[in-house]
Amino acid sequence: MSDAVLKDECLKAETVVVTGAGSGLGRAIALRLLGLGAKVIGIGRLAERLEETGALAGDGAKRYSSRALDLRDEAALESHVAAISQAHAVTALVNNAGGQFVAPATAITRRGWNAVIDLNLTAVFRLCQLFQPALAKSGGAIVNISLSPIERGALGMVHGIAARAGVLGMTKSLALEWAPQGIRVNCIGPGSVATAGLDEEVSAETKPRLVAGIPLGRLTRPEEVAEFVGYLVSPAGRMISGQMLQIDGLAHLGAPIDLLP
Repeated sequence: MSDAVLKDECLKAETVVVTGAGSGLGRAIALRLLGLGAKVIGIGRLAERLEETGALAGDGAKRYSSRALDLRDEAALESHVAAISQAHAVTALVNNAGGQFVAPATAITRRGWNAVIDLNLTAVFRLCQLFQPALAKSGGAIVNISLSPIERGALGMVHGIAARAGVLGMTKSLALEWAPQGIRVNCIGPGSVATAGLDEEVSAETKPRLVAGIPLGRLTRPEEVAEFVGYLVSPAGRMISGQMLQIDGLAHLGAPIDLLP
């Protein structure tokens, strides 16, 4: 059964910045938005992976461009956002880039904590802040990709949960503050997504327990998340803002899963 339900070319008026577009969920989001007619600017750390995303876009490749940078590099981030805003009339921002490591709370160093907070919270705020003028001009949308268990917690993920809980509070606050400018801000909790990144983060022994903890009985497909991102940045999503939208098969209401060995 196809996950594609949106009308072809429904995003032909949109120009969307997608972070983490070089792999996994970010790549799936970028490709689907291109398939729906949007212009997409992909951001990521590795230029070759971003170029691979463009190579997979087919006819959409002519509407795709990319920029390689570390989102934690403040000077580079400011420079690239300024260049993008000057070259494109940006109408949406998808903050997908992120990552964390699995560790008990007592084993997380100050450096490890700061690295996760900087990437998953601070960089997301700075991207929202830097693109705000362009989004105010276009009456655009922000979609922040979060984690499903931010309200109930997750074992071995205290740093990642803290960062993404901050993103949810930020999402609601920005949605209220920027509503008069026509900017919509939402959060998606995609649950455990079937990507290569999940295989790298979670051991083979842990994955069956992840699936067993999902009431609907399977991992989320990247294409399902990408389709919903398309909906939120489309005209159909113009009255949705300040929301935490779970696409996780009800995993956020299940029991916490121990990700530690």
